Amino acid sequence: MMVVWVHSLYVIPGVVEKLGESYFGGSGVDLFFVISGFIMVVTTAAKDVTVQRFFGLRIIRVVPLYWLATLATIAYAAYRHSFKGLYYTPGEIAKSLLFIPYVSGGGGTVGVWPIVLNGWTLNYEMFFYALFALSLAAPRRLRLPGLVLALGLLAVVGRLFGPFANPLASVYTSSLLLEFVAGMILADLWLRDAQRNGLFLSLLAIAIGFLCLGSVFSRFVVASGAFLVVAGCLHPRISRLQNRPLLELGNASYAIYLVHDFVLAALAWAWLWVFPSMTWASSVCFMAAALVLCAAAGWLCYRFIERPVTSRLRATLCPRA
Repeated sequence: MMVVWVHSLYVIPGVVEKLGESYFGGSGVDLFFVISGFIMVVTTAAKDVTVQRFFGLRIIRVVPLYWLATLATIAYAAYRHSFKGLYYTPGEIAKSLLFIPYVSGGGGTVGVWPIVLNGWTLNYEMFFYALFALSLAAPRRLRLPGLVLALGLLAVVGRLFGPFANPLASVYTSSLLLEFVAGMILADLWLRDAQRNGLFLSLLAIAIGFLCLGSVFSRFVVASGAFLVVAGCLHPRISRLQNRPLLELGNASYAIYLVHDFVLAALAWAWLWVFPSMTWASSVCFMAAALVLCAAAGWLCYRFIERPVTSRLRATLCPRA
């Protein structure tokens, strides 16, 4: 929802001028990477998972909805150009579908963007999954140290010799990889029952973490903030909290992440038709409508597309042993 908020500010000209820049910027992604590293370690710690099964389950979880979003974007681009030609090159389509970083002019600026612009984070995610899957072939005691060392060395190479013009080198040596490392280390500590801090310290960690997430001075401070927020939420008194709407929102988070740009584009078109000039009040109402509609559309996508497709593919391709 932090990502939805940031993108909503810029989809209509004038909104960000009325309401100001987002305090958290793009730090929702940093939380996402730390949580991802944490989850991968926790879900594979108590059982033997083969390389093939792990990566198969990750592909089933990530690929179907992302491919649907990519194909929908391609179809929309073709529609806007009256189907007079393929807007995206075959190479761009193939690289986007296969999570291969490449330089694109998508989003109005040149960068390492796939066809679905939000998919840039999935390029990092799938690279992390690939390395994590390979680590499962190693002896259990060497998995975490070996993967931490590999990701750390890649980040060091990027720091010492980068930035690289080649998109593959740029992504695969990014300091963002260290956020996966932070999540994995946190998971290892948590599994060893290292969460012995009092509730006050955990709440303090969450508060300081959110302050750090708004840093404009250092990526390290932002990553540290993401680490502190996730670590604080692991306190038993906090992690036992159950709230059905929030759990459903969490379940639908991947769908929300992929479909919210479609919702924002449609909402912006309708909003400007009704309110051609944006005021402070209309900007506030737009942001509220954007958050609600993106969450609702994402949940519907999760409930009626993502979950049924994922469940069917898991039962067919990766049945339980």
